[in-house]
Amino acid sequence: MVGTFAYSFDRETFHGSYATRQEALKKALEKLPEVETTPDAIYVGKRVPIDVGSSGLAEMILAAMRRRVREQNSEEVGVADDFLMRVNEHQLAELDDEIDRVIRAWLLKHELMPRQDKIVAISEHPIPQPSMVSRASNGGNEVGELGESEYPFSLL
Repeated sequence: MVGTFAYSFDRETFHGSYATRQEALKKALEKLPEVETTPDAIYVGKRVPIDVGSSGLAEMILAAMRRRVREQNSEEVGVADDFLMRVNEHQLAELDDEIDRVIRAWLLKHELMPRQDKIVAISEHPIPQPSMVSRASNGGNEVGELGESEYPFSLL
């Protein structure tokens, strides 16, 4: 599947276009300090082009062609009876590929391709937590080690 990768902090709005999932995640981690509120996770998804519906049309086109030939030659018995009835699956697949190629080229030529991509295969990555800074050396009352307490234990 052709595509690039993008990142998101809300699983709805995806940013960028990167060659690998790791590159997108790295860029998201770089952008994390710029985000106003810390997100729950980083999402990385694959950007793929939207299907323009140009594949799988061969059978429908052949059926329309057969119907037209029958309608145009309805007075002549048997002329269109077997027209395009012996197309095998390999020929049909070849025609499907050619129709898809021609339609996509036409869409590109006239700048009619969809402007957006679809995001699929979304992975979720946890937000790295800042490392805990030891405060035991600051002279405060923070617990640095487990052990005996000099304060008596009481239940109030």
